[in-house]
Amino acid sequence: MNQHFAVDAAMSLGEAMQTLRASELKGDMTNKMPAEIMQAVEQHDAVHILFNCGTSIQDEIAAHVWMLLATTVNISEVHRAVASLEHRSVLAGIGHLKLIGIWVRCLPRIMGIIVSRLRMNKRLAVEDLPHLKAQSVLKIRQEYGIVV
Repeated sequence: MNQHFAVDAAMSLGEAMQTLRASELKGDMTNKMPAEIMQAVEQHDAVHILFNCGTSIQDEIAAHVWMLLATTVNISEVHRAVASLEHRSVLAGIGHLKLIGIWVRCLPRIMGIIVSRLRMNKRLAVEDLPHLKAQSVLKIRQEYGIVV
């Protein structure tokens, strides 16, 4: 789970999401999730692609920060995506002290995300994900002022 997903910005967001899911182990699991959790996971995957976050623990932290600061999602929706038993077991395997250390080492990146968010044109409207999936990653980044 420590890979960086390179996306062709000319791809549609939907195509990039399919490619991301095909490269992850959870691909088969997403088909078994309830619709409301699947929606939160799709929003999270879109953030990974649009904000150029890989799948390392540091990139997961960055994706959560991007999601909270640069999208229209509310914190309860983010919580739904990360409240799964799988997610909890991964965090338990890392350990709380080590996880705190990782967060501390991510502080410079988080500050960079805050600065980048302030330069964006507007928050990413994740409720429009079905519409956004048809657009190219490049077009979405340009519309919202996302610089990667």
